[in-house]
Amino acid sequence: IISVACYNVFLHPLSRYPGPKLWSAFRFPYVISMRKGNLHRRMKKFHDVYGPIVRLAPNELSYIDSRAWKDIYGNRPGHLPFERNRTWLKKMQPDEPPSIMGYDEEVHSRLRKAFVHAFSEKSLKEQAPVIESYVNTLVQQLKHRCQPNNNAVIDLVQWLDFTTFDISGDLSFGESFDCLKNGKAHPWVKIAHDFGKGLALISSINMYPPLDRLLWYILPKHIMQRQRDHRAMSAARAQKRLALDTNRPDFVTATKRYSDDKGSLSMPDWELNMTILIFAGSETTASALSGILRMLLQNTDALTKLAGEIRANFRDESEISIGTTGGFQYMNAVINEGLRLCPPSSIGVPRIVPKGGDTVCERVVPEGTYVAFNQFPANRSPQHFDSPDSFIPERCLHSEKEGAKDDTAAFQPFGLGRHSCIGMKLAYAEMRLILARLLYAFDISLADAEDVWDWGSQKTFIFWEKEPLRVVLRAAEQRL
Repeated sequence: IISVACYNVFLHPLSRYPGPKLWSAFRFPYVISMRKGNLHRRMKKFHDVYGPIVRLAPNELSYIDSRAWKDIYGNRPGHLPFERNRTWLKKMQPDEPPSIMGYDEEVHSRLRKAFVHAFSEKSLKEQAPVIESYVNTLVQQLKHRCQPNNNAVIDLVQWLDFTTFDISGDLSFGESFDCLKNGKAHPWVKIAHDFGKGLALISSINMYPPLDRLLWYILPKHIMQRQRDHRAMSAARAQKRLALDTNRPDFVTATKRYSDDKGSLSMPDWELNMTILIFAGSETTASALSGILRMLLQNTDALTKLAGEIRANFRDESEISIGTTGGFQYMNAVINEGLRLCPPSSIGVPRIVPKGGDTVCERVVPEGTYVAFNQFPANRSPQHFDSPDSFIPERCLHSEKEGAKDDTAAFQPFGLGRHSCIGMKLAYAEMRLILARLLYAFDISLADAEDVWDWGSQKTFIFWEKEPLRVVLRAAEQRL
């Protein structure tokens, strides 16, 4: 063990890269931190100390230099692609079909070409009435809870989860989870919340071949059972939706227009990838909105300004729609600043440097090295942003802050390149609509004025383990 540590620290090809010595010597500090849910904070601390490139493990480098986005994730002429890390994305079962999140580039390209049609501008316009109906239900349910005293104390995080899961359920499977209707979470919401934690745990086991086979046997049974339950429920609902002869505006209809012509999707493709879509389309948007609203409630000047922008442009809440909320300058600035401080995916899944090695940020990196751009430490770095830990939407309004030093190239909340998030337009549409409807209908404040803390203090297991956001809702005064 001592000889391995000495080699890794002093003689390994990555020994010239700075980083904490124990982490450079062994993989286990990284794994322990990931299992504890504080890896994003450790990364932030290390980058503050060691700079834009940090060695996080014997064979892994973390980047916050904005050039790394294109070098790692982009398509560079004359360079081989950096493939996804098989350790993180290893199949749970040998006979499991490949997914759009997998490491096989040909399979990813085939699946992305099929599913991307569900997230086009055309599809979004068709899906808009479905999305708007659920957001309307959210507002009506909250109004009901404000009666008869014209105020209510609620956990806003919970209601945002209800909304995004109901929307994703309808768009994915043609039926809602009825979280909003029932005012409580469907069992699947809990399973989905544990999905990221389970993935982090499984990935940590996969980092120790060949011991991973043994470690799989001692993995808590409930973790694997929840993973299986999530996929089984997705498969059953996917089969049910595919059996319907309907052109309702949802992901299946939009995707089938392409896949039926090309014959590109099998039933296993549908079943497994709908599992991913239902989670990616709900948990990440709910996390983003939770973070944005917490930032607003802790920065009341920004909250007042945004509410004023919304209320000045609509005479009635019936005018608020996906089509009418896209052009508000300050709202878009608030959303982007919220995504900077509260990125839904705080930790980047590493890529693998291809055979023969390559350059990242103009430095040679040996083949087989794991490399990733990590958003949380990058977005909080003074290297990129003035007052990086402060919520300042105005930084996104170039006309109001000429000469700003912010490095906007570092900010890529939906990723870059061929694996970037295909649901970006849908996510922005949902966030704008929900923010507009909530801030038009309600005056919102923290239930406890002392409930002020940094979003990054929460745990993250690939996705955030969100703490409650208890707020006081008051029906806003009627506007003429």
